Formats: sequence, structure tokens, C-alpha cells
Amino acid sequence: MNRRSFMMAGAASALAPHFLSANAELAAADYRALGTIRDLGLAEDTSEVMKTASYMMDVLGPRLSGSPGIQKSGEWVVEKLKGWGLTGAALEPWPTDPTGTNNGFPRGWSNEKFYLHATTPNAFPISGMSIGWTPGTNGLVSGECVMVTETDEAELRRKYLGKLRGKWVMGQAPINMRAQWDPVAKRLTHSELDALENPARPPENGSPPGPTGPNPNAPQSYNRNLFFFEEGALGVFSTNKGHGVINVLGGGRMDDPARQLPRIAIEAEHYGRIARSVMLGQPVVVEADIRNAWYDTPDMFNVVGEIRGTEFPEEVVMLGAHFDSFHASTGATDNGGACSSIMEAMRLLKVTGAPLKRTVRIGLWNGEEQGLIGSRLYVAQHFGGLRGVPTASNARGEIAPVKRAHSRFQAYFNIDNGAGAIRGIHSQGNRAVVPIFRQWLEPLRDIGATHVSQLTRGGTDHLSFDGAGLPGFQFIQDSLEYEPKTHHTNMDFFEALQPEDMRRNSVILASFAMMAANHSGFLPRKPRSAAR
Repeated sequence: MNRRSFMMAGAASALAPHFLSANAELAAADYRALGTIRDLGLAEDTSEVMKTASYMMDVLGPRLSGSPGIQKSGEWVVEKLKGWGLTGAALEPWPTDPTGTNNGFPRGWSNEKFYLHATTPNAFPISGMSIGWTPGTNGLVSGECVMVTETDEAELRRKYLGKLRGKWVMGQAPINMRAQWDPVAKRLTHSELDALENPARPPENGSPPGPTGPNPNAPQSYNRNLFFFEEGALGVFSTNKGHGVINVLGGGRMDDPARQLPRIAIEAEHYGRIARSVMLGQPVVVEADIRNAWYDTPDMFNVVGEIRGTEFPEEVVMLGAHFDSFHASTGATDNGGACSSIMEAMRLLKVTGAPLKRTVRIGLWNGEEQGLIGSRLYVAQHFGGLRGVPTASNARGEIAPVKRAHSRFQAYFNIDNGAGAIRGIHSQGNRAVVPIFRQWLEPLRDIGATHVSQLTRGGTDHLSFDGAGLPGFQFIQDSLEYEPKTHHTNMDFFEALQPEDMRRNSVILASFAMMAANHSGFLPRKPRSAAR
């Protein structure tokens, strides 16, 4: 045992009396297992989380839903889980879709080549990437750039009809970019964590009303891209964010590829240089060679595997994260780092022989970025109780009948807020579970997990479970550089992962899974809303 491991084991032993008094339900064997999980999971020489993350991001690369990349990565994860001794490790196919759209993925897509370069008046490379599910260039093409910021159909036709063939369209004004005065990477302060745990009072009587939201009767923008396509433009350039960062959101999985033109996001600095030159009357010529591939009705799946419980194997605890990413980078903070931490948590549970009365299952979800599709299909298929998921037996997507497994489900723990350290957990409005989670956090306080928020959180896969009336929770995490730097951008690479955070997160995930698996009863559930 190295010096660091010895010190951690000693610290764990020192915590034992306090921990056991606060958590009388845990047996001595449970506490010994938690200590061993900490010992192996926090030590750099025995943790495997960064090795797993490096192979997933550096070797296998992006995991866009419906692409060959996510298929290849999923197969690799399955083999890793099997090698660690998990049972039932598989790419679990999505259920049959009665709508005929392959559950929203009638076609897959991937980028195979991207070359973009200004040739006149000065030559320089242009940093960018194709928007997903848009076509490439069919070989090397070259054309002049033209500014088109108008949105009204009549004005577009009056000014540009017959004038865009063979041109690149600059579809927006250049960004007036603000300097990065504030630190990009941030951790939650103690006061911010306290505010999550003790939310502010609601507005007093007489407080002014908040915003009412967008006007539903506001006029909708004309489909300019179709007009540009019909006029024979080479493609459309757009930009966002700035400081070398581009976001590649957009594209239409349901759109006809034959009725689209290339859409390319380029970094704001390059976009601004081109746009300002054009506005000064100086023509700019850009050449491109972009190859994008399409795949009809790709195989869609979730990645699953489990460690069977010894006493109540039909009762299930789940650790989960979304597996898919976008294609401009390798998807480290969104969400490969979380997937790697969960894989490591499962490995730690298995290699330490942690006592698990209930089954602990991993779920890595496909199609999260397109609307939590994979996790919603999984919940509807395995547990029921969820509305709006068409299946072969429920073609209209009405509330799926509740299955027996629904009553045997213990909890789902999700991680998807970047790759920062776990600082606690959101109770998702489940007040009865708060004191339980506070007890579970006691042995984890020294590695930064301290707070239980009574707030609800949205935007990711725990909502699929919560929406079915199952206990589904999201962890509180430090944001680090997630916004504005890595979330859905070309900067989301392995380098954004913090090794110490990754090791701590793996230990916290494994510990929560074990404590949920060995809890003396079922965790409390929220009353189900009739609207669900």
C-alpha cells in the first residue's frame, strides 16, 4: 500500500464512529466496503477512470446518435463491462417504433472530412464544422461570400433572386464580442451551495409579476435556407459564442437530404474577418471540401449492464448518463467524462466485492441530445408510467401501463452537468428523501460532496424516471468551463477533464449506488401528478 492509500484508509477508519452513529442502518461490512472503494478509487495508481476516458474520447472519438462512432464506442463499453465481470452487458436495442421514423432517427449522419479555406484576398484556414444532418460539398468547391441578413421573404426575393448561385451565404452580422473579463472556469462557493440547500422565499404579495414568455402570435421567420438552396448557393455560414468556440447545434434528422445545402458553423473571429471584409467592399473567396455521410435507419440502442443483488436481485438501483455527444469534438464534458466515471463506479463495486443486496445497473443513453429519447424509451419499456412514448403496444404514446418492475425500482442517479466535481445532489422536490441523502453524504464530505438541494432540475435523463413516478435524481456539480466553453462545442476534449474530480466522482457514484442498494427499505417517492 502506497503512502497516499495508507493515509486514506486511516482517514476512513477515523470517520467510522461518527459515520456509524449517523447511519445505524449500515453494517460494518458496508462501511469497510466504502473505505475500500475510497482507497482504490481515489488513488491515482489504482483508479482506471482517466484511462477509460482517454480511450473513449481520444481513440474512439465523437458519439453522435445514429453514427458509426457511437456504435463502435458502445461495443467497446460492452466489452469493458464484460471484462470487469458485469452480467447482462449489451447494446440493448430501442423498441420498435410504430410511427415509422426509427424513434426519430430515420437516418444517421457523420462527418468524414472537413476542409475550409479562404483563398482571396488573403489565404487563411477557417476553423469550423458542419452542422449535423446537413450535406457536404460533393468535392472541392469555391465561391465568393455574400452577406444576406434579411429575413423577410419578399425582401429576399427582391434583392437576391438569381444572384446567389455559386456563392457562400453569410447569414448573420458579425458578433460584437465581449472580452472574457470573468474567469471561465468556476467552482461552486459554499454560499452558492447553501443557497441551493436553502432556497429563497417565494415573492411576497405585491411583488411585480415575472416575464410572461415569448409572444405565441409573433411572426415566424421565413425558411431562408430553402430559398438559398433553390437559388443554388454553395452553403450557409453561421457563427456563435466567440473566443474560438463554436456550437454545432442544429440540423434536421427528419429533413430530406436532397433538399438541403451545406450549413457550416465557423468561429466568430474568422466569420467576423470575412464579413467585415465583404462589408468594406472587398470580395472574399472561400474553398471547401466537406464530406458528410448518411445512414438509413441506423441501429439505435442504450448500453446496459449490471451487478446482481444478493438478496433482492429484482429490485434495482441505476447509475446513468447520456452516452451520445456532438461531432465537433470528442464529447468529454458532455458527456463522456460522466460515462467514464459511472463505468469506473461499476468497476469499483465489482472489484471490491462491495455487498449489494439489490441489483446495481448502469444505463448509458443514446439520443439524449435530441430529447432524452433513449432513456424515455427505456423507462416506458421496462417500467411504464410514462406518457408520450409510442411503442408497438402503445402506438398513440398514452401513459404506458405500470409494470411490476416499477414497484421494485429503488432509485436512478444521473450525472450530466459537465465534468466538474460532485458537490451534492438535487432531491428533485422529494423532501422525504433529503434526510436520507444527508446521511449518505456524511462519509463523502471530505471529498467535497456536502449538500442536498430541495430544488428540481431539468434538461437531462433523470426526468425520464421522474416523469414516470420513479425516484430519479441529478447530482450537483461544479460547472468548471462547461459554459461557455465546452457545452456542445469544438472545445470539448479530454483536456477539459480534471483527474481528481473524475476520481472523486467515481467514488461518490459507487458509494451512493451501494448505500441505495443496501438501504433498509424503498426510498420515498413523490406523489404522482395526474398530469403525468
